[in-house]
Amino acid sequence: MTSGQLSRHHSRTERLHLDDYRTVNYNSEAGIAAAGFYTGLVNEHKVSAFGFMDEPQAAFKAGRAGMHIDGSFRIGSLNKTRGLKWGVTELPANSDGMRSNYSSYWVNAITTKADGEKYDAAVKFMQYVTSDEAMQIWLDVVGELPAKPSVGLTEANANDEVFGPFIRGLAYANTTKFANESAQRQLLIDMVQRIDIEGQAVADSIAIAAEAEQELLNEYYN
Repeated sequence: MTSGQLSRHHSRTERLHLDDYRTVNYNSEAGIAAAGFYTGLVNEHKVSAFGFMDEPQAAFKAGRAGMHIDGSFRIGSLNKTRGLKWGVTELPANSDGMRSNYSSYWVNAITTKADGEKYDAAVKFMQYVTSDEAMQIWLDVVGELPAKPSVGLTEANANDEVFGPFIRGLAYANTTKFANESAQRQLLIDMVQRIDIEGQAVADSIAIAAEAEQELLNEYYN
């Protein structure tokens, strides 16, 4: 089993952050249990390996991994992989029936430096890329879900054997607000590596990550 980049969202028992993502909340029993489960998939259950091949998705494409957890943006490249037989399903619920998923989004904008003909052209382009037609093309070619419900929730897309599970997952998905996405992600990667490579106790590694991220958040918001 492999997965895409390490994502951050609320755990199945409590949120990783409070106060509109300004206060770290994962240095707790639930946070320690979640990190222990994640690293235990490798160190205890041996269902995966950190750093296996050069990229997780490469292992799946090569048939060296039986399961890959990733976003819908991976669909386009998987479709182009010759001989690969694969399918999509939703992430499982926990023993209480709770489901949790992660979703991200981007914002299209026109720079304030655009004026005259360039501004008019940018408006026309923006109108097109946010149209139902363009979003359907993006979905068909890339696989990334459209931002507009009028496209994503059509009967054909919602029931598609590949797109459908991703679309249904949006119903219980959450999005994280980042102060510095790359820096915050790196703190969690470092947390996992301390446990995996250095053999550090999960609770100790979590405490280090939580303190470092809180400092980052304090600096950004204050």
